Amino acid sequence: MSLEVRDIAGAPVVIGGGIAGLMTALHLAPEPVVLLTNAPLGTGACSELAQGGLAASLGGDDGPDFHLCDTIAAGDGLCDEATVRR
Repeated sequence: MSLEVRDIAGAPVVIGGGIAGLMTALHLAPEPVVLLTNAPLGTGACSELAQGGLAASLGGDDGPDFHLCDTIAAGDGLCDEATVRR
């Protein structure tokens, strides 16, 4: 195993090349970042295991409150309600 040492001069270090890591790196653009990952970008993380898909309030009898409840139910109790509301 070879070890490569570089001076990153204070650049933010993003750990993980899944969706969260990539979105963080994109959010910091155009500033340079160092992205550390043990797999090809977009793979090897939980992002590829996520259900995927989109949900939206579409019908006349639908609305943001129904969408909120559906999202929280789909999260199986793991969602932070304040975050879902945003």
